[in-house]
Amino acid sequence: MDVREHLDGLRRGELRVALCRHCAAPSFPPPRTCPRCGGPDPALWITASGRGHLWSVAEFHRTYLPEHPAPYPVAVVELDEGPRLLSTLTDPRTPIGGAVIAEIDADAEPPRVVFRPESEGGAP
Repeated sequence: MDVREHLDGLRRGELRVALCRHCAAPSFPPPRTCPRCGGPDPALWITASGRGHLWSVAEFHRTYLPEHPAPYPVAVVELDEGPRLLSTLTDPRTPIGGAVIAEIDADAEPPRVVFRPESEGGAP
């Protein structure tokens, strides 16, 4: 699984996800073969809008990395383009199904994405 294109995109302020070259099924991270059609080499990278909805969330009560002290929300966000990303939220009270938008921290190493409720306003 090669996510260099995704990380390079984040460094440029872009949220990049993969599409299958054969059937256009979205995925992230890009698999070796497409889960929909079985086609090889599915990584055709696109820039996603950064918009989606909260699919699932859990609160972690253990600190795994010093930059993420517990407790903190771990979210699965389904992007409008289709793939689901594992990330975190700016507001852990965001309801399941609620509209969210990506905020990219391009200066972090590695760069990262957090999602905020779309109702908070501001640019993606």
